[in-house]
Order: sequence, then structure tokens, then C-alpha cells
Amino acid sequence: MTLFSIRKTRALWLILGWAAMVYSQETLSSVQRELDRVERETEREKDLDKAERGRAAEFETRKNEKIQALKDQMHNTDRMIDSLKHEMESQKQRKLSEKNQAALFQNKQKEFRSAIGKEIESMMAWVQKDFPYQKDKRLSDWEDLSKANKDATLPVEETLTRLFSLVQSSLDFAQDTEVYPGTYTAGDGSQQEGTYVRIGAVMLAFASADGQKLAYLTKTDSGYSWKDKDLTSEAREGILTAVQVAQGKIAPQLVSMPLEAPGIKGGAQ
Repeated sequence: MTLFSIRKTRALWLILGWAAMVYSQETLSSVQRELDRVERETEREKDLDKAERGRAAEFETRKNEKIQALKDQMHNTDRMIDSLKHEMESQKQRKLSEKNQAALFQNKQKEFRSAIGKEIESMMAWVQKDFPYQKDKRLSDWEDLSKANKDATLPVEETLTRLFSLVQSSLDFAQDTEVYPGTYTAGDGSQQEGTYVRIGAVMLAFASADGQKLAYLTKTDSGYSWKDKDLTSEAREGILTAVQVAQGKIAPQLVSMPLEAPGIKGGAQ
């Protein structure tokens, strides 16, 4: 082999070695880049995995919180249902008790109305026999109250209040004095204009405007009747004086008035 050939061969080997070295370096760089890429991908996957695990943990936490909240709500709902059941039972018992009390109250009211009705009937019978002044109106008031009590159109309390009011009116009527104008019809049918004077439920007398016709109400075994004949001078004077005192024409004074009643013969003063 010539020297030229040897040198050529060495040059070729040098070229091949350099090319191999370059190729090797390029290969190493490529491998390193691939490794770096893989490492980055791995880190990214790790980050993604870590984030995913975080989201999963957060989801689990929220899930557990929601489940617990739902359990608490169900527990509270169960307690509320139990409370409502207890309240419904209490209401049922209370309504039953109130119903029994209402029935008892209604029975008591019926008994009370019956007692009030008897008292009203007693008062009506008394008014029927009592002093005849405004008897129709007084009886009408009691009859209206009796009907309202029987029909239960008024509450028991108001019925009782009206009963006491009518009784009080009767008591007041028996104690007060009244003078008023009016027409007197005598037994023979003649009429006279004049003045009536009433002293409680004891005396009712009449004096004509000219003082000539005088009369007073007397009580008999059969009721009341007017007496306007055969009056004594003292009776006439008493009636005239009572009318004048009631009218305010003369000063108040004691006046003798005629009084006749069953069992008292000849009248009394």
C-alpha cells in the first residue's frame, strides 16, 4: 500500500469518526430533548393528577357536607313531623275537650234560660195585676224579652241585663211621682181635659182644668177602677192640692190623699 493510500485511508477514518461523533452528539441532544419533554409531560401529568386529586378531594368534601346537611335536614324534618303529630293530637284532644265544654255550656245555658223564662213569666203575671198605669207598654216590654229568651235571639248575658233593667224600671216606677196632661173618660162616657198626677204605684188621680171633675184610681177585689162620684171634700181638696204641688204652682207640702183597697172599708188617707 502506498503512502498516499495510507493517508487517504486515515483521512477517511477521521471523517467517519468526526461524522460519528457529530451524529452521536446530535443523537444525545435529541435524546436529552426527548427526556426533557418526557420530564415536562410527567411533571404536567403530576400537576394535573395533583389538581385532579385536589378537585376529587374537594368534591368528596362537598359531597360529604351535602350528605351531612341532607341528613340533618331529614333529621329536622322527622323531628318537625313528630312535633306536628304531637300538636295535631293535642289539638284533637283540645277540640274534644272544647266540644264537651261547649255541650256542657249549652246545657247550662238552656237551664239558665229556663230559669230566666220562669222569672219573666212571674214578672208578667205581677205586672198584669199591678198598678194599671202604662200596663200595655210594660207588658209589651216583658213579652218581647220573653220571646227573645225563648228564641235565643239575645245572648244570655244581655237577656239577664234586660231582665234586671225591667225590674229596676218597675222599682223606679213604684217610687217616683209624675204629672201629665190627659183626657179622662167618666163612667157615663163624658170626657174632660185635665191633669193626671201619679204617686208611685199607689195613687193615680185626675183633676179637670176647671177643677170641677175629680177622680182617683181605687183597687178592688177584681182589679182597679176609677171613682169620680161622691168624693168627700177632703178627698177633693187633696187631689187638687196634689196636682198643684206636682205642677209647681204651690210649695211642696204634705197632702192627704184618698186611698181605697180591698179589706179597707170606707177608704183611708
